[in-house]
Amino acid sequence: MMNMHQGRNGGRPLVSVIMANFQAGDKIVMALRSVLDQSMGDLEVIVSDDASGDDSVARVQALMAGDPRIRLSLSETNQGPAHCRNRALEMARGLWIAVVDSDDILHPERFERLLAAAVSHDADIIADDLLLFHEDGNAPKLMLGEDAPTSFAVSPEKWVLAGMDGTPALGYLKPMIRAEQLGQTRYDESLRIGEDYDFVLRLLLDGARMTVVPEPFYLYRRHSASISHRLSVHDMQAMVERQRALVSQYPAMPGALAAAFAKRLAVLETGLGYEALVASIKGRRAGQALKLLAGDPSHLGRLWASFSEGRQRRDTQAQSLTQPSRSLTLGGQGVPAYVPAGQINWSAPRPRHVWRELAAHAGAECTVLDAAGRYAAGFIPEVRLIERHALAEAS
Repeated sequence: MMNMHQGRNGGRPLVSVIMANFQAGDKIVMALRSVLDQSMGDLEVIVSDDASGDDSVARVQALMAGDPRIRLSLSETNQGPAHCRNRALEMARGLWIAVVDSDDILHPERFERLLAAAVSHDADIIADDLLLFHEDGNAPKLMLGEDAPTSFAVSPEKWVLAGMDGTPALGYLKPMIRAEQLGQTRYDESLRIGEDYDFVLRLLLDGARMTVVPEPFYLYRRHSASISHRLSVHDMQAMVERQRALVSQYPAMPGALAAAFAKRLAVLETGLGYEALVASIKGRRAGQALKLLAGDPSHLGRLWASFSEGRQRRDTQAQSLTQPSRSLTLGGQGVPAYVPAGQINWSAPRPRHVWRELAAHAGAECTVLDAAGRYAAGFIPEVRLIERHALAEAS
């Protein structure tokens, strides 16, 4: 749906969506449609392909034929997600920049509501929770956990310590960024892992104001490849070197922030040693593995924890074989009342657990009875909507 106000910003769209793609297959169709069907239609989406060998580019081109808001950037060689996003950023014209992965899904009102939240909090960077849905049968999860019902500000120190002080790792979030604040900041192309974390961190260090809202408008797909992926020694080394470079680049850090950096660097260096150990074990280099264990015996506990987590994941999957309902009716008293984006009190607690429970019905056929039901259905991955005639006519 095109927005009536499109083009009122001096010919610039309100939001530029940058979408790096590498062989997303048919999943990119769902991702793009969830962007193009946003209630806030004043946008462009730039697909930056990383030399995909599948049919995902052809699928993008087919959608381009029906919607001029899609733009496509191609590469002859695979250069990683950071390079893809930088190419897209050079093309972006929007007042806000949104990063969306090519196999994920957005709630239909995500952009409208995040923009309203950004105004309410006077934020340069606005992010929402991730609703993690799994293709292997595991139950959906909220990335921020169950104890984050209200909006919160993110300082550079909080960003650096996230994931190390008992809080969720915020680097996984997919924020919207004010283009004016972004300026010439770009992704570090030496990083293939942790590039999002580093990108936002530099913006925060340069004074950007960031707020996270509790609603999980971003539906993050977890599949076997993403769950089983391990960091390589090269990836970890690049992250360590990048962290050291940032310390040199910002020598006048306040004491608390400097301590946070030191703690994170220590964690990364320990992770580098652990990944080197895992690589030695897989490569059957017993001498090197024993040397690494002698240097840091705590790696033995990490090996056992990794084994236990893998077994627990397999056990959980085996217990999740019961199929949820494939047909739902939403509306009336069954879901929270609908609140328009401009009327939300972002400091008040939000009913996040309801959306997590609904996400378990991925792919369901859903009949929506009213605006509340339609809003609730947006939290169900790959939902198939059936609207009552009265509601459709009222829209």
